[in-house]
Amino acid sequence: VNHDAEINFTEFVKLVDDPSLSHLSWRLRSAFRAILVIGGPGSGKGVLCDRLVQEAGIVHCSSGDMLREEVKLGTPLGMEISTIMEQGLLLPSSTVMALIKKRLANLPGEFLALDGFPRSEENYKDFDEICGAPEFAIYIDVPDEIMMERIIKRGQANSGRVDDNEETAKIRIETFHALGKPTMDYLKKCNIPIHVLDGTKTPTDIWVELMGMNTPLTRRVL
Repeated sequence: VNHDAEINFTEFVKLVDDPSLSHLSWRLRSAFRAILVIGGPGSGKGVLCDRLVQEAGIVHCSSGDMLREEVKLGTPLGMEISTIMEQGLLLPSSTVMALIKKRLANLPGEFLALDGFPRSEENYKDFDEICGAPEFAIYIDVPDEIMMERIIKRGQANSGRVDDNEETAKIRIETFHALGKPTMDYLKKCNIPIHVLDGTKTPTDIWVELMGMNTPLTRRVL
């Protein structure tokens, strides 16, 4: 507050209590470290995050799961989300950020893997403004035909996801490409380290590839 680059007790109380500084007090209260796990539908983000939970002791926070949970609750917002997801389209960034902020507020001080986020440049800008920059991003690169094959197989196995069908999958993949490249370009512009993984490999080989990279995750595991 007094621009000396340090926070004393009085300044801490002001940050927490002053409504005009709510954007800063939220960061202070829920201080966490985050990485972004980005990839198209069916790229293997969830599988990798499950391994991160087991091996690195971090918390898996899936934007897709948050949306599906809201749908299951049957709220007006959930019904709106369901309609948009069935069309293979993206939710408004404000909606996604509201759900993420709600989840992160219950995970103070944790090391988080944000699965499937950001899905657009607007998503990231909103996240950065509210939560600050992530440690780094992981991008899982998978050809369209393999993503499509995985999504259809997942749907045939009764995944319970309304968007796990061929028609919707095509739209989801097209949407991912239309918004994904600008998002990655913006992350690079913001100097966010991006580690690219070959998503056509087996989960074990992908994990070995990730562990061979110099990231804070490697130091947590090894």
